[in-house]
Amino acid sequence: MKLNNLLASLLALLLVSALTVQAQTDGQRKLATPGDTPTTFENPELVGKYQASITAEDLAAHLYFFASDFFEGRETGMRGQKLAAEYLAGQYRKMGLSPKGNSANGNPRSPGAFLQKFPLYGSSFDKAELMAGGQSHVFGGDATDGSFVTMLGGEGEASGTVVFAGYGIGDDELGYNDMSALVAAGIDYTGKWVMILADEPMKDAETSLLPTEGNAISTWTTGRFNKLRPFFGAENAPVGVLVVGDLSSRQTVSIHDTAMSQANAPASGGALSLDPPTGSGRPSRFPTVLNISAELANSIIASSGKTVQGLKSAIDASLKPTVFEVSGVVSSKVANKQYEASTENVLAYIEGSDPLLKDEFVVVSSHYDHIGMRPDPVDGINNGADDDGSGTVSVLEIAEAFMKAKDDGFGPRRSILFLNVTGEEKGLLGSQYYTDRDPIVPLEQIVTDLNIDMVGRIDPTHTGPDSEYVYIIGSNLVSQELHDINIRVNKEIGTNLDLNERFNSKDDPNQFYRRSDHWNFGKHNIPFIFFFTGTHEDYHGVDDEPEKIGYERMARIAQVIFGTAWQVANQDTAPVVSGEGFN
Repeated sequence: MKLNNLLASLLALLLVSALTVQAQTDGQRKLATPGDTPTTFENPELVGKYQASITAEDLAAHLYFFASDFFEGRETGMRGQKLAAEYLAGQYRKMGLSPKGNSANGNPRSPGAFLQKFPLYGSSFDKAELMAGGQSHVFGGDATDGSFVTMLGGEGEASGTVVFAGYGIGDDELGYNDMSALVAAGIDYTGKWVMILADEPMKDAETSLLPTEGNAISTWTTGRFNKLRPFFGAENAPVGVLVVGDLSSRQTVSIHDTAMSQANAPASGGALSLDPPTGSGRPSRFPTVLNISAELANSIIASSGKTVQGLKSAIDASLKPTVFEVSGVVSSKVANKQYEASTENVLAYIEGSDPLLKDEFVVVSSHYDHIGMRPDPVDGINNGADDDGSGTVSVLEIAEAFMKAKDDGFGPRRSILFLNVTGEEKGLLGSQYYTDRDPIVPLEQIVTDLNIDMVGRIDPTHTGPDSEYVYIIGSNLVSQELHDINIRVNKEIGTNLDLNERFNSKDDPNQFYRRSDHWNFGKHNIPFIFFFTGTHEDYHGVDDEPEKIGYERMARIAQVIFGTAWQVANQDTAPVVSGEGFN
């Protein structure tokens, strides 16, 4: 009796296996009617039907709201970010996706069902003091005297003499190089303060005196970190940088007024971490950077007999650097305050239709946070339309396209997780929390991450016909097969974008391959592609607005990602892990 039962069970198992194989084979051939789950791209027309639902109009409709002032710059842990999380959860609920958060309390209709909540530990600016020429100057709270504003740098003390380094420009191609002038003069700024003038020699707010193309102002003025980058992490780093901002023809508000308004502004999110701080705070990887008034600058260099106004005029007239050392010590002390906060990732998914494959997941990800607000009488809200509103609304459109396919009977064989993470701007914290602390879908079940971060604009190297591109980064570091799938999909669905590999190297100096949330999947050897169209003059600025987005191209990028996700979700085997690896 027992033997007969065993034989019957084995026969039943073999029959189910045979039917499954036959169904998969039939699906590969036909892909024609609801119920036949597609397994290859042999029917691009079927994919095209749903890819066409990703439109420029729908992307714009989402982004004009998502990147509006209503969300207050979406800074992690702040009110605007939490409102953005609820908006995304509401959109997924409206589409009919299933929640995958950790806050549902067993109720899929709970407001928190789509949210993965987690704690953060913050360190925000409290007060800074500067001692120069026997005088004490303060920024922070009621003690602010309006002589300086903190720009960068964490808690700690700094002390040293001062080196005046002109505009702080190092560009031989422009024929103007303050940094070379320092070397020629034998001046070493290691362990000292470097004082530089803001911007560059300029005729007016829009016209450079340097030999730029069309005399347009250069990236030494528009690039937020270009002047500061040589000082970060270098062996010969200064103790700090003093930027004289009052003389800038582009700055319409004085350092005094800026300092007074910032001192009375609501606190920002500050620096955040997944772990509680130890000791008095976390050291910054940046030297202390202060924006100081011309009056304070003159008091610091008084022993030289010069003024910053006179130095600026002489440099602008001659276009020759002036550099020198100043006697006397400048000291600063920056204090932070510690606090606890909370934030949330947003997770929604479509369950796979194949009983053998539905426990494997394709992740489509973006970060939805941005850098929040800053005091400004005109516009102080960093709306982050491109960074990363563009990626986030693309994820929404891709999710909707897959739901339409599922409703028509063509649901993906593998499950798809749509993951919008927070805290990217604070150090990839949301994706790190997911992968390292609470992988709601276990990492061993994730076969691919397709990460979308800044796909709405073009960088300065692309114009006109050359703008039909998207950078693809990292795929063949973990899976050559995934890389090849993406290339093939782009051709077969007719998007025909330039899938540009300019930054697809671990040796690229920009290190984009580790600067977004795919990093935390890739470090676990999960195949990924990072989709990105590059930085631009509005990167991390208040002018990153939805009206500057190229919606038609962005729709085509989202369609390529949809097609790639479709293929990975439906083919018989997951992309093979190969190559040299990510780390």
